[in-house]
Amino acid sequence: MKLKRVLAILLAILTTVSLCACGGDVEEGGGSGSVEFSNANRDAKIRAEGNEITFLTIGYDGKDTDSPYYKAIEDMKNIYGKTVTLIQTSGDQSPMQKVAAQVAAQDPIDVFYFNDQTFLNMYLKGYMAPVNDYIDLTQAWHQISVMDDYMKFDGKYYGGRVTATPYVMYYNRDLLINNGYSADEPMELYKKGEWTWDKFVEICRESQDSEAGIVGLQNMYDEVFEASNACCVVQFEGGKYKLNLKSNETRKTLELVQDIFKNNPICGQGYIIGQNQFLMGKSVFHGAYAYEEAVFAEMKNEGTINLDIGVVPFPVGPNNTEKKVNYGDASGFAIAEGSDVPYSAGMFIDLVGKYQHESETAKEALLQPGSKELYAELGKNLFFPNYTSGILEQGEGAFYLLWYVRQGDDINKVISTYETNYQKMIDDANALL
Repeated sequence: MKLKRVLAILLAILTTVSLCACGGDVEEGGGSGSVEFSNANRDAKIRAEGNEITFLTIGYDGKDTDSPYYKAIEDMKNIYGKTVTLIQTSGDQSPMQKVAAQVAAQDPIDVFYFNDQTFLNMYLKGYMAPVNDYIDLTQAWHQISVMDDYMKFDGKYYGGRVTATPYVMYYNRDLLINNGYSADEPMELYKKGEWTWDKFVEICRESQDSEAGIVGLQNMYDEVFEASNACCVVQFEGGKYKLNLKSNETRKTLELVQDIFKNNPICGQGYIIGQNQFLMGKSVFHGAYAYEEAVFAEMKNEGTINLDIGVVPFPVGPNNTEKKVNYGDASGFAIAEGSDVPYSAGMFIDLVGKYQHESETAKEALLQPGSKELYAELGKNLFFPNYTSGILEQGEGAFYLLWYVRQGDDINKVISTYETNYQKMIDDANALL
């Protein structure tokens, strides 16, 4: 099951491919060049530091010359004479475990990747240094609105180059038409404020076809059911973690998951396989992140797929009709507490941000009319259940809880079992605060 999350993270990273060339010709080995978001004072501090930056990310080996990472690494070498050394995890070691191991060895990794399910835990354990003095916070690629909500403490930010992507629902227009609906029935319901779990389930039940192998939904992340009902298994209140397993909204979420996956199934197995099934025309709906639209458009332009795909926000549950929060994914880069090259690390993060932002901007041309505006609107009200529940199951959050419920295990028994396990994890996390 952990393979599912690793594959999805790799997919997210591999879809970020820069479409433009490096800017400026500079001498290799520390020329006198600079970048547009630097200044003499910043450059002087960078040049005064050591010449090596260690960098931990996922799924990048340094070979892809189109990668924003490659271009940022080249700029650090050509402009500042700095070498960026890639650090890899080993075996089943998670990025957070690697960061912790290096901190314990008093050799912190200078720049490391984090996501919404690892950030709070890493911050509270003191692995992250505040970045205010080291990155250019005026640049668009830092997404300050998200950083304000999730990674700002005592007036300081503890991460940069934050991307925040809403989770949406893609739909097969032809399958909807074939079942008596309008091609954009889901979006029409959304605009009327009627796009709810009940409406979504109703369309799935009417549209699935067991003989043709067509299911209602193929979904990549179970945690979307938490977020779409405005709930999370762990809350962070008053400086402490708190278990939220027996709340009404959590119960409603688990009941929906069990109903649509087991009792009255409308869903396929989902994850990466599920996306392939959707692209083969075997699913009416597909839950995935907004960046997939550009990927699907490229596949259609290449002739790899032939689908008429629409997009709509994920439907809201009964406890989310007022807040209407949207599930999202957030990730970024941190500078390690104790790094001896923080200014160089900050410039590297800015350069990665620059090239990733250029790539994302170029891909906007592939979106359908209205999608860019829709994603921007959803981005104003994102909700990350794993932000707090990332302390559970070594960062897996509520995934296993949801997994066993969707397999048909008795909800009361699952809650009872996980209440004991999760409370121990919460107590351990609180003890570290």
